[in-house]
Order: sequence, then C-alpha cells, then structure tokens
Amino acid sequence: MKSSLPLLSPLPQRAALTHALDELAVELTVYCNLKCKMCSVWELKQHGVALDVAQKLLRQARSLGAHTFTPCGAESFMRKDFLDIVEYAHALGYTTQDIVTNGTMITDAHLDRLQKTPSVYLHISIDGPREVHDDLRGEGNYELSVTCAKKCVERGIRVGLSGVLMRETIERAFHIVDLAAELGIAEVSFQPFQEEISGPDKDLKRFSLLRTPKEVIKEKLEALSAYSHGKSVSIFTESMFGVVPDYLATGKRPIPPGGCFLPSKFLLVDFRGDVYPCFFMRSDDDRMGNVLSDEITDIWHSTHHQELQVLALTERCPGCLAACSDVDSFVGKESAPVVYAPAKGHAANATAAEGAGE
Repeated sequence: MKSSLPLLSPLPQRAALTHALDELAVELTVYCNLKCKMCSVWELKQHGVALDVAQKLLRQARSLGAHTFTPCGAESFMRKDFLDIVEYAHALGYTTQDIVTNGTMITDAHLDRLQKTPSVYLHISIDGPREVHDDLRGEGNYELSVTCAKKCVERGIRVGLSGVLMRETIERAFHIVDLAAELGIAEVSFQPFQEEISGPDKDLKRFSLLRTPKEVIKEKLEALSAYSHGKSVSIFTESMFGVVPDYLATGKRPIPPGGCFLPSKFLLVDFRGDVYPCFFMRSDDDRMGNVLSDEITDIWHSTHHQELQVLALTERCPGCLAACSDVDSFVGKESAPVVYAPAKGHAANATAAEGAGE
C-alpha cells in the first residue's frame, strides 16, 4: 500500500557545524610575575604543555584552518621559550597572535624579536591612572606597562590597551582612552569583572558592581563610548556594552542573540593539556580530551565537540562577556531579545538571599 504521507526532506545542516577552526588558544603558563589583587590565576604556578607539544598543536590547528593563535594563561613571558613558540606560529602562517600581557617583563631584546613577527598583537593590561593601577598590581608597574606600550608604537608592533570594568576602575576608564590617544594606539578593550578569574577567595565585594543601579552603569558606559569616539579610539568590546549593566548589576549572564558561535570556530587547550570549546565551557562534561593522549584533529571532528557546539548555538551555554568571547555575535543586535544563563557565584547567592528576605 502506498503511503499518503509526504516524504520528509533531511534538515539542512547548520553552516556553523561545518565551520573550519579559526582560533587556537593554549594556556602556555599560569605563572605570573605579579600578584594582582583581583586575580587568582597566578596562584596556580604551573607551566603548560612542553615546547614540542605546543608546536604540534600549532601544526594541527593550521591543518584545520586556524589563522589566529592566542597564547594565554597568566603572563606568557614567564616562559623562556615563549617567543620560540610565537615565532614558530608565525612561520606556519598564523596571521594574528593575540597576546594579553601586563607588559612589565618585555625587554628590548623581546621587542627586537616581536618587531620581526608582524602577526603579533599585544594587548597590554591597564587598570586606570597610575595610583589605581599600582594599587592593584604593585608599585611601579604602571610605568613599566606604559613604557612598553610606547616602545611598541615606536617600533610598529601592533598594540592595544585592555581594561577591566569593576568598582575601582569604572570611574577611571576614561584614562585608558586618553592614554591610547596620547600614545597613538587606535583600539582599547573593556570587559566586565569576571568572578571566575578573580576566584572565590578574593574580596569580591571590593571589585564587584553587584547591586549597583543598572542605569548608573549604563550612563557610565554611554559616556565612555561617546568619549572614545571623540578621541578617535575604538572600543573592541563596545557591541557588548548594552548587556554589560545587567551583568555587572545583577549577575545575569547574557548569551549572544541566536547563540554563541565561539565553540564552532575555537579550541582551548588548558595548562594541563585538557581541551575545551571555549574559556567558560570548562566543566568536566565539557572536557573533550587531552592533547597528551588525543589528537586535536580528532577532537575537532568528534561527536562530543558537535554536541557542545549545538548547546552554544541553541543558547544553552554558561554565558559570558569576556573580551575573548564571541564579541562579533553582539554586533548589530542591540534590539534583539536577550537570553540569560543562570547567575553564578556570589551573584546567585545574592539573588537567593534577596529571595529569602535577607
């Protein structure tokens, strides 16, 4: 008997699920020469994968299409072989190497090598004016960081300034824009304070803007945007400013409208060699393998990786607003409805306390 039901056509596969790898991030070290008051990463004190493993990862990632390499962790220049890895990536054809650094360890000899590696883009962390920066990072470090930025500009090394929006810095963020304009730096980046980076043992109330009126934060960010435009300095993360007030004031964790594409184009290898789809999907369930026993070419094509991509694309990821997140997914979507992941950490505790009438 012939069926009267129409034939079902297969669902078209979402293009993001077949996207080539764009970016490889590797935590080369979690050692740091500073002990910043708002950070706990430096407390781990361990280097990441060995040089030969890092080079293998870079080769395999290039074979998957990667053109951006992001060495990360704490202070990359704590590794004696760090620039060997950077130069190797450049020789392989990586066109961008995003390096976040405090800028205090970079010598003229380092700059000589960086100058010959045009794929490098240094992002020097600045928290505000000298007194703010040095209080958080240690006496004398503001001058070292600014001097490094000046030398990069003089040598034609790509450089930007990165700031964190927290209670002690949000009023002074204009200084970073002024400094960029003064030095001839075209771009800065601001991201909200991340509790995950600070760690639960830090004085979160000192840095957090939780329970600050959202309108107050919104006004500050709008003023910061207008000020930067007037100075002809662009803010890389400006597309996320619309959802930052809710995040800082209430702990709501926004997911990019239409889902996050980062796990569809990115891989993170942590200092232990474990592989994750992004910086914030890092639970045991998100771990896709370890490069000491698995090949990232196999991990990239694995069912587990595809499952995690689907979670992010269907707006079921942890939510974040870090500068390393899917910033592009917020561009032009200011009026789109926002989906939020559950609040975490002290934000969730504050919500529970309010619900209990404390």
